[in-house]
Amino acid sequence: MAIISCPGCGKKVSDKAATCDHCGFMLGAHDSESLARKSRLQRSQQLSRLVSQQMLAILLFIAGIGAFFYDWGTTGMGPWIPYIGGVLAAISFIWYLITRGRIYILKKQR
Repeated sequence: MAIISCPGCGKKVSDKAATCDHCGFMLGAHDSESLARKSRLQRSQQLSRLVSQQMLAILLFIAGIGAFFYDWGTTGMGPWIPYIGGVLAAISFIWYLITRGRIYILKKQR
């Protein structure tokens, strides 16, 4: 009896179980090759989502830096936009670092 990762939810289950206790995925209906293929597909999809999040964080960082350094004037919201841009740049940079860490961990789990 071995412990495997469920292709449906990624949690640990017995390889002898017919269904996953956590998500109800039918483990008994698939052979080991099919389960491995589904696991690789799920991992690939998760990596793709993380790369998309990373790109969005980079775009928001660039927009924040642009808003920080652009001359918005001294009327209305003009004086506040550089501060908002700086906060946006800081938050998106932290988001980028967290996402990079998650990508690193996912790739290391092979």
